[in-house]
Amino acid sequence: MKMGGMKGITVKLPEAVARQLREQARQSGRSMAALIRERIEAPFRDGGSVYAVSADLAGSLSGRNLPATNARARFRRHE
Repeated sequence: MKMGGMKGITVKLPEAVARQLREQARQSGRSMAALIRERIEAPFRDGGSVYAVSADLAGSLSGRNLPATNARARFRRHE
């Protein structure tokens, strides 16, 4: 994996999860960031993509047929 062009983010974790992650990083000799990247990039356990896992949900919710909009003036784009 090429590491160039990476962006940083901040993630807030429950203390118990952070503690486990720190311990795993210490035991493996890797950074917490490396462990988090590895888990984010890993395929789902069943081998499916986000689409494959959620495809059966498409169209399952009722609602308006119009695209989501916000008609309030303060949220309108000024073009």
